Amino acid sequence: MASLKIEGLEKSYGSFKVLKGINLEVKEGEVYGLLGPNGAGKTTLFRTIIGLLNQDSGEVTLEGIEDSKDLRQELGYLPSDINFYESMDARENLRFFSTLVKQDPDIEELIELVGLKDAADKKVGGYSTGMKKRLGIAQSLIKDPSVIIYDEPTTGLDPEGKKSFRELIQRINQQKNKTIILSSHVTKEIGPLCDRFGVLNDGVIKAAGTRKELGEHAEDGLVVEVKTTDIEALENVLQDFDYEIEKGYAKVSLKDRPRRQLLERILDEDLEIERFEISGQTLEDAYMRLTS
Repeated sequence: MASLKIEGLEKSYGSFKVLKGINLEVKEGEVYGLLGPNGAGKTTLFRTIIGLLNQDSGEVTLEGIEDSKDLRQELGYLPSDINFYESMDARENLRFFSTLVKQDPDIEELIELVGLKDAADKKVGGYSTGMKKRLGIAQSLIKDPSVIIYDEPTTGLDPEGKKSFRELIQRINQQKNKTIILSSHVTKEIGPLCDRFGVLNDGVIKAAGTRKELGEHAEDGLVVEVKTTDIEALENVLQDFDYEIEKGYAKVSLKDRPRRQLLERILDEDLEIERFEISGQTLEDAYMRLTS
């Protein structure tokens, strides 16, 4: 396994620039979530990383690997729209795709790993969306890649299917020691799985880091609710802050100021605080602020 680095990646379709100098690093062994609205450039980025599209400029590197052919060998990919030969069963499809990429994986092991052992002899045309996703995951493992990319993988799945998918991804990450990149425009779909995130919007990575770090990147959107026994003294403290008083407490908009500054100001005045509650720190809130 190795870390994947994207540096200065640009891609245009004619005069329309889709990727505008993407810089991103995915660490070895982590599950990385690429968040972004539809049309942000997620699929174009993935297709460029795996070599289906040629970049205008920039580099994609995997630690220790220089040759582009060797790089592609180490990357697995599952697109959001999966297509199989529906007249074939699971084994036949996997054997066919193995032949295309000149690999000889243990087909039975892959089928068992993704939970399709009991349905392996059935024609794929009779599979549910969830079963096809599982087969797609098996296909993505055919080359035994170091890094696997899943583009909008929960699309079309019901709640139970999404839960099963997340459990399977965790198993592949932990048992197979794979670095995994997931994309979504819905934070709750992949949020629980991911160690770190990147937020892509309008062809630019707006922020990257852990859940906590994303919140700090977007701190200008945080609101702090402060309640004290002396509301008049609190208002004096907040004179140069943007705030409003509601039902006995102050609602303070931090904008571009760190929350520490507000807390220190209150402590310096020795005010008795009944509540100091920060809102707008969820992954969803950070994502919405960064893409709005």
